[in-house]
Amino acid sequence: MFLRISLIRQKVLFHLKQNYFHELNHVIPLGSGYNANLMEKDSYDSFSEIFIEQEYEKYLPNDDILKVLDIGANYGFFSLWLQTKFIHKKLFSLLIEPSAYCRRSLEKLISEPKLSKRFHYLRGAIGNQENKVVNFFERPFMASSIFNTENNSNSSKVNIIKENEIIDYFTTPYDLIKCDVEGSEWDLLIHYPNLLKNTKYLVLEWHSWHSGGGSLPQIEQKLTDFNFQVIKSSPPQKAIGRDGEVGLFLAKNLNFQN
Repeated sequence: MFLRISLIRQKVLFHLKQNYFHELNHVIPLGSGYNANLMEKDSYDSFSEIFIEQEYEKYLPNDDILKVLDIGANYGFFSLWLQTKFIHKKLFSLLIEPSAYCRRSLEKLISEPKLSKRFHYLRGAIGNQENKVVNFFERPFMASSIFNTENNSNSSKVNIIKENEIIDYFTTPYDLIKCDVEGSEWDLLIHYPNLLKNTKYLVLEWHSWHSGGGSLPQIEQKLTDFNFQVIKSSPPQKAIGRDGEVGLFLAKNLNFQN
């Protein structure tokens, strides 16, 4: 009877969405037995960027991509999208993500029958190997990072994943490293050299406020030191919600050339 009243329905729906969204069972079929499970309130935004807007479409190499290290996996939609791009091949992916908000979705993803033996998940952050943990700030809409902002105080300690831990769990070489870590990309370049040296391609979202302090030119110079060549790059765009610029590029490891 009470649900006939519009205001009460709205309040009930708001409560369910805020606290039990994952139980609403939002599933988007992707074909060939693959599904995208939208388990959190902001998961459609991530799904839309990758599957609808095709954010990464222009930055994929022409070569076959069958082994992926997905750093900053968020809800795992990049690796899932990549699998649907190569629908008749079996993609292997290690998804690395520090956010506690993403854990439920990633555990669901790697338990999917068609992915359970090929997709794996490690919770942890990219960072200085001399440290055990890093302070991590949780934010919705793919904005979680190690960088504090004036309006955010929801933080927790997250383990830093060691380079040898990644390699022991998911042996090199890789066809592709995708990295979207909201400013921690400089830590990847400095503290995880063996990952870079043993991957054919790198798709990296850069942020001008990264910890190296030198914006994009510093990243490009470091990649040159590793014998990478940037072969596709987006124009810099103004960051949303803070000062600075962001961009996306594809780089090729010239050491893998025949």
